[in-house]
Amino acid sequence: MVNDIKSCIPGLIYQRNQTLLLKLKALKKWHLRISDTVQMLNTIFGLQLLGTIVTSFINITFDIYSSVVHWQDGVFINFDMHFLHIFSSSIVYYVVKITLLVWVCETGKNQAQEISTTVHELLNNIKDEHIKNELQLFSLQILHRKNTFSIKCLTIDAKLLAAIMGNITTYLLIMIQFLNMSHSCDRKTAVNITQSN
Repeated sequence: MVNDIKSCIPGLIYQRNQTLLLKLKALKKWHLRISDTVQMLNTIFGLQLLGTIVTSFINITFDIYSSVVHWQDGVFINFDMHFLHIFSSSIVYYVVKITLLVWVCETGKNQAQEISTTVHELLNNIKDEHIKNELQLFSLQILHRKNTFSIKCLTIDAKLLAAIMGNITTYLLIMIQFLNMSHSCDRKTAVNITQSN
């Protein structure tokens, strides 16, 4: 009886390994389909994503500037009811739009990295040579296929969101400085004109 069990164990292990190999091949095919889909989405919607990001960036910057910054014998920053109305309707819409766009792209990238980590952990712990070879092929497939959403050289991720917010702040400060300079130049010209008369 013990000999019968010992003779059945390799068959059971072989069947289990064959099932595992089939599942692994199916996962490789799914991963390849998802990678192809991401590449197709990058190709088809790349310009739309870029347009959405640029338009949102410009709208946020100029909406904040036009509703907050005023001139009253110097730069005057005012958060009144008009600003709250603009903020609640326009600015929040564009901020949420960019944030959701970046969140979706970042989540997809993180999931792809998690798959890579899982495959490498399995590769280190598996003993069967057939499964190990299949995992190595899967690992190579993962390395060669980037599942990131990008527009030419611009990758859409959390770093992009941080850069957008930093650039909005920078451009607001630059525009405030230009406003300040333009009004100070106007006063100097007015003083020079009155002195020459």
